[in-house]
Amino acid sequence: MTDPVAITTADPVAITTAGGRLAGWVHDGGREPAEHSPRPFLHPVTTRSGRNVGDYRPADHAWHWGLGVTVSNIAVAGQQYPVNLWGGPTYLAGQGYVQLPNNGSQRVIGSGLEKRVLHQRLEWCAADGSTFLHEERTWSADTVQAGGVEWIRTSVRSRWMNRSGGALAFGSPTTAGRANAGYGGFFLRLAASFDGAEIVAPTLAAVSVGSKSTLRAESADSTLGTADPVGIRREEDAMGATADWLALRAGAASVLMVPAAGNPGGPSPWFVRSTGTPMLCAAPFFHAEMHLGVDDAIDWQWTLLVADGPAPDVAIGAAAKTALAVRA
Repeated sequence: MTDPVAITTADPVAITTAGGRLAGWVHDGGREPAEHSPRPFLHPVTTRSGRNVGDYRPADHAWHWGLGVTVSNIAVAGQQYPVNLWGGPTYLAGQGYVQLPNNGSQRVIGSGLEKRVLHQRLEWCAADGSTFLHEERTWSADTVQAGGVEWIRTSVRSRWMNRSGGALAFGSPTTAGRANAGYGGFFLRLAASFDGAEIVAPTLAAVSVGSKSTLRAESADSTLGTADPVGIRREEDAMGATADWLALRAGAASVLMVPAAGNPGGPSPWFVRSTGTPMLCAAPFFHAEMHLGVDDAIDWQWTLLVADGPAPDVAIGAAAKTALAVRA
């Protein structure tokens, strides 16, 4: 295998399919304000026709940028406050959201292209600049025909390696005490056109809010969940529930997010809003912290599929099955 061709500019990088269709542009985030927790993100996020399904710096949350990997609360040894890689204020029990000097960053220290795959090496840093985690991430795109619909699929693979010298704990505002605020993970801020969109899901499992779970370097594959039956869910039912995948369907476009079946923790809980501030997030740290031991590493994979128009149930179910069949 040849080495990726090094990228020596901070300009956005186009992610395209083999047929030349644009999935979006990856920005390194280095130009964003420190209090917004700079990090890489994909924007715009485009359908086959070029319609953008993401949002960037919406008025309600200027630190929401398209598609990316974000974690709001990370307990790091030696840090007074949890490191915030989501952006903006941090939730503190008894005080609510407070702007603290704890906004960290995901800093790109190396990147390259190889056969349309963008490879990135990242350092996750606390606000004081100290590195606590190394990440290797790839972005790639292809085209999927499913249920009579053409989808643009963006795949993100990520390996996290603890370099803090102590255990790390990944959490959310909910693990810190705020109900129904379990955001953090694989996150897409949706375009305003998704306000009022339908939430489409398989049968949703009951939420487990048990004791803290532990991330392991060798996690067993979870049972491959069925993509059927497809049903429309109310926002209050989908928020915090676990499922193999989740989709939003609007008049102009549809989006489908699928975590890999082998991701740590099994089927993901979801943070989703379809009114006011539309967003979709596979949120593995919603209900309970996950720990990563000293020098341990874990692997993740997520996919996002986007299509023009309101995709029918059969197309969403078929696309979900196709994505679930890909092993991390």
